[in-house]
Amino acid sequence: MAPSLGSNSRLSIFVLSLAIISGGLSGWAPPLWRSWAIATYNQILAWAGPQTPPAGLFLVAIDDASLQQGQWFEQQQNAPGWSKGLGQLPWPRASYAVLVEKLRAAGAEAIALNVLFEGPSSRSPKDDSQLAATLARHKGHVVLAAEMLEPNDSQGAGGLSLAPPLLALQKAAGGSKALGLTNMLKGEDNAVGPHPEAYISQILKPHGIGLQRSLPLALLDAGAQKSRQPDALRALRPYGPEGHLPRISAWEILDPDRWQQQPLRKKLKGALVLVGPTLDQGENGHNSAFGVLSGLELLGTASANSIDGTGLAPWPATAWPRALVASLPLLLIGLIGLQRPKLRWRLACCGLGLILLLLISTSALLRWQRALPLLAPAAALILLASGFGIDGYWREEKERRRLRRTFERYVAPSVVAEILQNREAAEGILLGRTLPVTVLFSDLKGFTALTQQLSKEGRSTDLVQQLNTYLGAMVEVITAHGGTIDKFIGDAVMAVFGSPRSRGVAIEAVQAVRCALAMGERLEQLNQQWQIDNIAPLASGIGIASGDAVVGQIGSPQRLDFTVIGDTVNLASRLESLTRVLDAPVLINQRTAELMQPQMGAQNLGKHSIKGMGDVAVFKPN
Repeated sequence: MAPSLGSNSRLSIFVLSLAIISGGLSGWAPPLWRSWAIATYNQILAWAGPQTPPAGLFLVAIDDASLQQGQWFEQQQNAPGWSKGLGQLPWPRASYAVLVEKLRAAGAEAIALNVLFEGPSSRSPKDDSQLAATLARHKGHVVLAAEMLEPNDSQGAGGLSLAPPLLALQKAAGGSKALGLTNMLKGEDNAVGPHPEAYISQILKPHGIGLQRSLPLALLDAGAQKSRQPDALRALRPYGPEGHLPRISAWEILDPDRWQQQPLRKKLKGALVLVGPTLDQGENGHNSAFGVLSGLELLGTASANSIDGTGLAPWPATAWPRALVASLPLLLIGLIGLQRPKLRWRLACCGLGLILLLLISTSALLRWQRALPLLAPAAALILLASGFGIDGYWREEKERRRLRRTFERYVAPSVVAEILQNREAAEGILLGRTLPVTVLFSDLKGFTALTQQLSKEGRSTDLVQQLNTYLGAMVEVITAHGGTIDKFIGDAVMAVFGSPRSRGVAIEAVQAVRCALAMGERLEQLNQQWQIDNIAPLASGIGIASGDAVVGQIGSPQRLDFTVIGDTVNLASRLESLTRVLDAPVLINQRTAELMQPQMGAQNLGKHSIKGMGDVAVFKPN
């Protein structure tokens, strides 16, 4: 059944509304929705699993193992010199000098020390001078960390101040060119933040701060490498959980024996190295799709993203185009779905659209590092499918009610329920088809004369009441035997067995004859009661014919009836008229008599002339 104009109008408004909402949530997402969208992207990254970081980048971690080794060596009587002061932070600055020397000797091209050497060493001036001498020897290859302090406001409203390393160390490393900021913008919820360059772009440049380079980019410059992406516009894409980037524990470098056996030592030639602590990740770490990451792991991720250009970026980058892209799937699939009324087609369109949206968004995120609008369009497609389902259910129920009202005028409710199990089959029944049926035609004898008499006596009301009682009783008997009431013609009743559903041609014929006999018995019961009430008794004749007939809704657009037409119907009517001539309450044709056997017997009354049909064999049931 085609959807109504009103149904399509409602769905069109629904589709348009979903498209607008999808676009609005994607272009101008409120905080809660934005956090859900980030969680969706994180889930995709987690499903994709860890990725291979670019070669030539290593982390040197001042981790729990390094502190524990330092503490263990310090407890020994002949503790080696390299282990002094390593049991707790801060480490001696001379230890960082040793790290730099060993890493450079192994071939590291550039080293970034993610440790803030603010102010003189708490140990001795010699501690600073040792590190300064090392930095001077490797000038241009070592960069130091600096940090912007934000006393009052994370967005800089309360004032910004630079916390640089000790001036002597800064000069030894090469001045401001050897510095890099470690500040990062905080990510939302479970997302890592943007690249450290975004902090410089959004916070420092508007305030005219002189130092405008992050530690990861300073490391790349020292290693004579260039970023492959606009870092300030990219969010970090982690490669995996904490420790996924190639890592060496700091104590393994400081321990000469361990360093000689370290398998990664030979891979440091030409590499970029980040040195820093990885402690207290649960308190100071950063959430990501792969769990909590330390600051060192995050800076390493930023450096790696710049090297291979895998930082994440929203696409489209601005609100209006992003809203338009988010609306297009809804408009396209909604338009396609509205062209076909079938619910399966519409749900298939929504399902296919959702799959394509997920595939395209996932591919864009994992292969091209572009975050397309996903959550809002996906949610809208699910709502669209729900809307199509509700509309389909409403139309289906409306059609079922129409069919039920149509069939319940003719057949028992149980038969209606069976017919409506297959709505398409029910529609086919109404359109018309040729079926083998048994038609029962019943009429009252002498009822015309009785009508004239009672009318003259002014008892028309009594006549109508008696007729209604009779017809009501006959309908009960016909329905009980599985017949369909076709129509009432004055005092005549026409019933059909085998339409709209057949229990079998023979069964229907037998039931029709049994019904006729039961109708006679029921009429006799009524007559007995009417005699008591001084009401004139009635007599009926019944004709039954089996054969093919056309079944369907017949009439004009203003008035349709579900009926049967054809010679079988005419023969049943003629047989009913013949009951007066042969003085038999029930007459049947030869086909009915044949179908009755062996369950019931029939007496052959010979052939009789039937108007328009010639001589016809007539029988009466035994």
